[in-house]
Amino acid sequence: MKIKYLGILLAGTLGMNSCSMVGDIDDIKPYYKMEEDNVVYNLESAESVLRGVYKSWRAFNVSSFRLYMSILSGTAASKGGGLTGGQEFVTNSVQANNIALANIYQGSYLTINTANNLIHLMERGDAKGAPEQRVREIIAECKIQRALAHFQLLRHFGYFFDLSSPYGIVLRNMPFAGTETSARASVQESYDFILADLNEAIANAPQHSELHYYVTKATAQALKAKVLLHMRNYNEAENIAKEAIALAEDNGYRLEESFRSIFTNGYDSPEALFATYTEGAMESATDLIARTTYSEYTRRVADILVAGDNDGNLNTGDGYDQRFYLMFNPTLAGAQGNGKHPYSLNGAGKHNTQMVLRLGEIYFIHAEAAARNGHYDSARQSFQTMASRVGYPADYASKISNNTLLTAIFRHKALELFAENGEDWFDFVRYYHEKNMNLNAIKATIKSDIQLVLPLPQTALAGNNQLQQNPL
Repeated sequence: MKIKYLGILLAGTLGMNSCSMVGDIDDIKPYYKMEEDNVVYNLESAESVLRGVYKSWRAFNVSSFRLYMSILSGTAASKGGGLTGGQEFVTNSVQANNIALANIYQGSYLTINTANNLIHLMERGDAKGAPEQRVREIIAECKIQRALAHFQLLRHFGYFFDLSSPYGIVLRNMPFAGTETSARASVQESYDFILADLNEAIANAPQHSELHYYVTKATAQALKAKVLLHMRNYNEAENIAKEAIALAEDNGYRLEESFRSIFTNGYDSPEALFATYTEGAMESATDLIARTTYSEYTRRVADILVAGDNDGNLNTGDGYDQRFYLMFNPTLAGAQGNGKHPYSLNGAGKHNTQMVLRLGEIYFIHAEAAARNGHYDSARQSFQTMASRVGYPADYASKISNNTLLTAIFRHKALELFAENGEDWFDFVRYYHEKNMNLNAIKATIKSDIQLVLPLPQTALAGNNQLQQNPL
């Protein structure tokens, strides 16, 4: 593999987000003009390529897909012009030729390949004069993002809920030109690969960063807890989540005092373990949030959790979960129709940030894992922390029975993370396979287990004759 491909890939990344490079994360040079031997030649050039890896998370192919998964689960609904290819997600009949599938698949492997190229160059010693510690840190940052992208692909296209399944994903640990053919790894092999990257990152990533659009040891530790939860390794997930919360808070991360502040502060939020850098009209992540709204299921959950069914008032917030009110009150929702996206799509200054991973989610991961382990007091403590922030009484969690605690955690987490990364869909699939939820508990169009895994995109199959489609 010649390193000239890095130039092509980064040029493609830049093309997806037309750029007037602003701010620390966006000072990226035009690599398509560079020869293969001078892409990375010192620490400064290495840092610039690293910023390209970070930038890939807000490329259109990746950033625009997050909403599709909430539509798939039925917590969100399409409105207005809808989303390209979105009707198949509405009806849970997604086909292999759906353009949105091709976009997220290609976008995720673009992140992986850009990270792989930089890892290769750093290990080869191209960053002349760079301190050894910073070389290790850059490699670790790339491995966190490589793990995150592989995890994203596994959850979207693999049987992530079944460790014995052969239907994992194609794993990439070396630069590739896009012409190589590879078979899928098993689900267990896919998880082992992801965990190996995260374990190395925990050992070598930066301990601390004031800039929350960069990843650290705490990011890696938190992501590891999330991966273990999906593996049904609840004992380890509970322990690692607890350690991740402590590590994060020891290094300057903290929960926001108010739910709304997470999104008005955006990438500056102390709660963000990894968020996209968005500043100015040319440095924004494409979000299509204005084309979606809440579903009747989500409205009812927000209503039932507070005071009973059909008594909520969205104008005043009375009778609704505070998170739902802050997202969808007509005044607070703003021009985008969702209070998690408080900024306009044009103009100078801060823009809407996409929260890839935040501390609040780790509290929910700990609560669920602890509850599944029968450690109900510990589960309630983490759960109560999240409930208290949005106005629930101090004894709220203590009044929920052991038998209904997991359901309560699911509902609160769905409202907490609504339309951020599709967590409601992946939680639904996990809860169903744990027999905690009926197949059509949220949406009547989900009728078969086959609908719980997206098909591999036709474009990927056409370019890789070793790639086997999911059972249809």
